This record gives sequence, C-alpha cells and structure tokens, in this order.
Amino acid sequence: MIRRLLIQNGLAVSTVILYHATAYGFIAMFWWTDRYRDVPVPNFDQLGSLTYYVLRGIEQIVIYGIPSFMFVSGFFIAIATQRDRQSIEWRIVFARIKYLVIPFLIWSAIILILRWLQGERFTPIQLFVTVITGRSTPAYYYVPLLVEMLLLSPFLVPLAKRHPGWLLSVGIVLQVFTLLLRYPSIIGLKISALEPFALLNRSWFFTIQFFWFIFGVVSGFHLQRIKPVLKRIRWIFVVMLVALFIIGIFEWEYLLKLSGRDWLDPRETLIDQIYAGFFILTILSFEEIKIPFASQWSDLGTKSYGIYLSHSLALEYTARLIYHVAPNLLAYQILFQPILIIMGFGVPLTAMALLNKSPARRYYKYLFG
Repeated sequence: MIRRLLIQNGLAVSTVILYHATAYGFIAMFWWTDRYRDVPVPNFDQLGSLTYYVLRGIEQIVIYGIPSFMFVSGFFIAIATQRDRQSIEWRIVFARIKYLVIPFLIWSAIILILRWLQGERFTPIQLFVTVITGRSTPAYYYVPLLVEMLLLSPFLVPLAKRHPGWLLSVGIVLQVFTLLLRYPSIIGLKISALEPFALLNRSWFFTIQFFWFIFGVVSGFHLQRIKPVLKRIRWIFVVMLVALFIIGIFEWEYLLKLSGRDWLDPRETLIDQIYAGFFILTILSFEEIKIPFASQWSDLGTKSYGIYLSHSLALEYTARLIYHVAPNLLAYQILFQPILIIMGFGVPLTAMALLNKSPARRYYKYLFG
C-alpha cells in the first residue's frame, strides 16, 4: 500500500505543476496578449475559444491534487501510529513538521528575496504573516495547512480508531459548510452575517481541507474493512468522476457569468471537492489495476515535496523569459504549455539530482525535504 501511496503522491505533484502551468496559460491568453497582438490588455477575446476550454479541461481534471496530498498525509499518520499506542507520538509529529518547515522557510526566503530585488517591500509584520500563511507564492498555502493538520493529528487518531463514522461525519459537515461559504464571495456578494466565518475559508486554514486528512487517517486504520465495499461499487465512482468533471466545467462558467466579471481567479468549489473525493475512491477501489510507469510515479512521489517547493520559481521564470525573449510563443498554448511543464519538472529534478551528487548533499534534506 505504501508504494501505491507514493504513486498517488507522484500523480498529485504532477497535477500541481499542470494546474499552475494552465494558470500561466490563462495569463498569456488574457494579460499578456499585447506581446503577440496589437490590443490593450487585459483582453478576453479568447474566452470561450477551443484553447480556453482545453486549458479549463486540464485545470478541472487535475483539481484533485491537494485533496490527494492531504489524504496521503493522513494515511501516513495512521501508518506511523504504533499499534500498541492510543495515538501518534508527539515526537513523530514534530519530526514531520521539522521536515516540512525547514525547506519551506528556505524556499520562502528565496522567493521573498527575489520579490524584494524586484522592488516589493514588506513591514516586519507583513513579512511574518506572508510566511506563516504561505503567501510568498500562491502554492505555498499547502504547507501551513498540513502543519495544522499534523498538530491536530494526536487528537484525531483516537477518534479515527474508535469512532471513524462520527469523525468522518463531522468532517463532511465542516467541509461542506466551509465550501458553501465560498460561493457568495466568488460571485461578488457581500453578506455581513458570514463575516465571522471568514477565517474558515482561508486557503491556509485547516477547515478547507480537513475532511481529506481525516479520511486518510480513517482509511489507514480501517482500509481492510472498507475495501470490499469500495470494490463492489467502484464503477459508480468512475461514472461519478466523469459526470462531476463535466459538471465542474459548467459550474465555473455559470459562476463566471453570474458574477458579471470578465474573469474569476480559480478557486475550489464544492463540486471540485466532490470530484476529488470520487477520484480518491476510484484509486482505492482499483488497487489491483497496474498503473503505467508505476516505478517512475513512485520515484516522483518520494521527491514530491521538493518538487512542490521549487516548481513555482521554475514556472514563473520560464514564463517570464518567454514573455521577454520569445513573446510569439505565448500565442500558441500547444507549445507554451509543454515548455512550462517540462521546466516545471525538469528544473526541480535536475537541481535535486545535482545536489544529491555534490559534496553539499548532506544539505539535501534541508532544501528539498
């Protein structure tokens, strides 16, 4: 099962790179249009085009990435809990947090220094808040989110062992409530009664991904009991996966229209999270199916954290280099996207390999985890 989880992590980190590559695709289509056409920007002429829907399709397919990461992290908490103990030991939790936080702080510092060199300035308080909430780059919210989950895990493990149904029910209610709070802000409605709940909806706060972590913990303890049930209805999961992918495409287009805006920054919706759930259930229920290139995905899974931390810079500076040096490429997503994806994987993996073979390899774990 551990190998299967590593494969799932390899797939998940791939989805993160694809997701962020499509984000630069949309930037090229709408905000950098003047680099290859004589038009003012932003320019939304390409909204609704075939290229637009291809990018939206990719974005929708890979939306399960972060829930999958959270599920795997929860599952590993169950594995790390000794059978003769009521809960996971705090020393294991803090060791895991140390493994996450040191590389995260180093990469956050690198990114913030680069932003400072480009003219951005921060007060000490702004700098502190930016780092602890993972806002040095959009992808980093995942790390404080996971740290919060790990700090909760000693309290969650006993419940996952003894009262899994109750814990999952609470998780579902909390997550659905949190996601429903997003809809008014997505379409631009300000409802004063919802303001006290604003914290629940922050991407770095544990409530937004809580269910996936506890689902992973519960599955880690009770997988043998639930696996036969999953296998009996696994084709339903496949049908729902396809249906929710289509619904997710239409949902976001409807929300965009309802908002009255030209563009909405991508945010996970309730439909997206249900889609992610059926993806995870599909992976669990088809465990015996061999995944092509399984060893490569598994190897990628062992490097997933290092790739996650370093891919943002690779994508950003590749896109910016193309913007300045070869702007006509921005008009052709069929070329722009593969370049971004190759660099999103290639730069982190090359850096990891070079460091691991260098005299400085003892510092590898501090930089890439």
